[in-house]
Formats: sequence, structure tokens, C-alpha cells
Amino acid sequence: MRTAVVVSLALTAAALGAARPASAEIQARIKVKAGDTLSTIARRHDCTVAALQRANDLPGTMILAGQELAVPVCRGKEAARPTRRVARIEIPLVAGQSVGRPWDGKLRRASQLPTGKGYLIRRPHRAYGAAHVVAHVRNAIARVRADHPRLHTLAIGDLSAKHGGSISEHRSHQSGRDLDVGFYFKKVPKGYPASFVKATSANLDRAATWDLLVAFARTADDPGGVQAIFVDYEVQGWLHEWAAARGVDRGYLGRLFQYPAGKHAAKGLVRHEPNHDDHFHIRFKCPPGDGACD
Repeated sequence: MRTAVVVSLALTAAALGAARPASAEIQARIKVKAGDTLSTIARRHDCTVAALQRANDLPGTMILAGQELAVPVCRGKEAARPTRRVARIEIPLVAGQSVGRPWDGKLRRASQLPTGKGYLIRRPHRAYGAAHVVAHVRNAIARVRADHPRLHTLAIGDLSAKHGGSISEHRSHQSGRDLDVGFYFKKVPKGYPASFVKATSANLDRAATWDLLVAFARTADDPGGVQAIFVDYEVQGWLHEWAAARGVDRGYLGRLFQYPAGKHAAKGLVRHEPNHDDHFHIRFKCPPGDGACD
């Protein structure tokens, strides 16, 4: 879904006033949480964005953190399409798989990222990782495709070799906790997704790429979730400014991005890394209590 739908933490629910539901059977009354959109709320309750708008007299798609919404009972045409629902994979936290550090480590009993709808694994012999990493990758891609059902195929780069250790073209990717993943584009570039393609201000699909970034970043507080995301500073800037222009809270953007503090600023989950203008490098945390993983 291309419509920009954002939650602004900088505003308050009081600024909008309490939602006044139209005449409809109500299944729940909820408070909007940071990161919620009408689309995600609708999918969560087997409903549609249009039904939520009518039930709450919403003129558009902007909703605010803390705002109360009435969720109607949705039937027939108001029910969400089953194909848009996301079957979330539970995150397995398996100790003893990722051994050592990402730049000095190995893998034991590795899990392989399987082929799947919507993405292409460029080098299957390098698509091994810790079980929680593989599950997070599959969930993130599925989440984005549910909101953007017409997206082109996404390029999946290297995770690790089957037994980990050093591999060509990388200083890290040794212990099954690193992933390279391409961007989404307005028009599929020549050679993509078999190869990564450099993002430009003109070709980058900011809406879908933002959603991909957030799908990974929102796991940062979870056990085994994202530890860091590396990408070119200029690409950070494009995504930061796109989100800010659509009302995403400046405080959230400040926690998420290193930009605009400078390439060497020690802040943000997303950090600059040279030669990363054609993909995200995503690093995941160790499973809790796994002494072999560092």
C-alpha cells in the first residue's frame, strides 16, 4: 500500500480530540502505540483501513500515538483479505549456533534461509545463520510485502557460510549474525535482484525501503533482535528526510539514525558504512545467555 501512513509522537492525541465512532458494532477500543499505522491495526483485527476510518470519522490516514480508536466488527467486504495477513514465525533462540564474534567466529548446526516468495537469495551457499536471524529475516520481509503487495523481488545477499568463518568480500559475516539485503526501487533496475544496485535519489522507493528498515529496526528491543544496521550516510539522509516530511516523530528518528549528526557520530541504530549504498548490512544480537556467542 503506497499511501504514507505514519504515527507522530511529537503530537498528542488531545490535539485531535477523542475519536467519535460512527454507528457500527464495535469489537474493541484501543490506544494507538508508537509504530502503529491504520494498515497494521486493520490487519491485526481482520478489518480494513476504510472501515476504521468510517468508524472513527477519520478524514485521512494520520493517527497519533496515544489516540483512542474504535475497531468495528468487520464482515463481508469490510473484512480484511486473508492474503494480507502475516503468518509470523516464532523466534527460536538457540544457544551454541553462533560462536565468537561476527568478524572472528564460526557456526554450528547452522540454519539455512529457505527460498521464499518475494525475495531472491543471491548465493545460497552463503545463506546460513543462527536460527533467530533466519526467522527475523523471514518475518521482516513478509511484513513489508503485506503492506506493499505489488513489490518487486528483493535481493538477499550474504549471511554466512554453512560452518561460518571467513568468506571473500567481507570482514564480518563469520558467525551467522550478519545479513546483507538490498533496497526496493521505483522500477526494477537492470541486473537486480541477481546483483545489488546502487540507490540514487531518483530510483529509490523510499516508502517500501523505509518500511523494510523499520521492520528490522523494531526488533532492536527483542531478545536476539537487531543490534546495528549499516548503510551509506546519504541513503540514511534520504530515508530520514522522507519520514520526517510525513510526520514521523523527530525523537524516534534521532534514536534510529546517525544522520544528520555526521558520519562519525556515535549515535543511532543505523550507522554509516562505506560501500553500502546498494544494501543494508544488518547485524543481530546473540541469544540471551549464550556464552559462546560474543
